[in-house]
Order: sequence, then C-alpha cells, then structure tokens
Amino acid sequence: MRPRELAEAWFDMCRTGDEKRFTELTTDDFLFHGPGGTGDRGTFIDWLHWYPTAFADQRPSLEDVIADGDRVVARYVVRSTYRGGYLDLPARGQHVEETGIIIYRLAGGRVAETWFEGNDLEVAQQLGGQVQMALDDRLG
Repeated sequence: MRPRELAEAWFDMCRTGDEKRFTELTTDDFLFHGPGGTGDRGTFIDWLHWYPTAFADQRPSLEDVIADGDRVVARYVVRSTYRGGYLDLPARGQHVEETGIIIYRLAGGRVAETWFEGNDLEVAQQLGGQVQMALDDRLG
C-alpha cells in the first residue's frame, strides 16, 4: 500500500469505526502515543468505537503525506458534527474542525505504532469549552 493510500485507509477506518479494517492495517503488537499517553490495541479499539459516534459526518482531508523509510507522516483536517461524549461538553450539532499530525511506523507493510498530535484544546473551545487556571494556594 502506498503512503497516501495507507493514510486514506486509516482515516476511513477512524471515520467508520471499522474494527476489522483496524485489524487488517495494524500489527498484533500495535501501540499508539498521544496527549493521553500510550495505549495498546484494546485501548485504541475502545477509542475507535467512541470517536465516530462523538464526531459524526466526518470529512477528512489529507493536507500532506510524507514518507521516509519505515515512517509515514500525515497532516490532516477533519470536519465533523459533534454528537456528544467529549469532555462532558453538551452537543448541539456543532460543526467542528480538527487538525493534527499522525506519524505511522510501519513493520511488514502494516502500522506498528503511531504518534498523534492534534488541536484538542481548539476542538474543546469550538464546542464551548473554556480553559480555567487552577488557583495555586501559594499565590495568596
């Protein structure tokens, strides 16, 4: 599979929550890394079931796909409709634009590991979330 085809298949899998496709695309020892830490296949499958229900009508756009050795990097935009379940923010059918970068490490033509960086804070703000600083008792 060519690098762009791999990235397209990945986003299609995420858009549909297709666990069978995840199994086809990844190695048995798959790991992912992101703002929430590191997880394995089971943790990712839980996310895969949640994501398309929380963010429906996904329209992914691959802005750049770059390959070097065993790595593929995808810079993307996903536009979707929020249906609820993210940070307890209420759903009102808001349109959301998520941007990010995913680095895939391949082994034997399959995805063995990913690193994800996204604009989660901006997504939360698009949904009405607000950032509040915790007051430090030492400042008082």
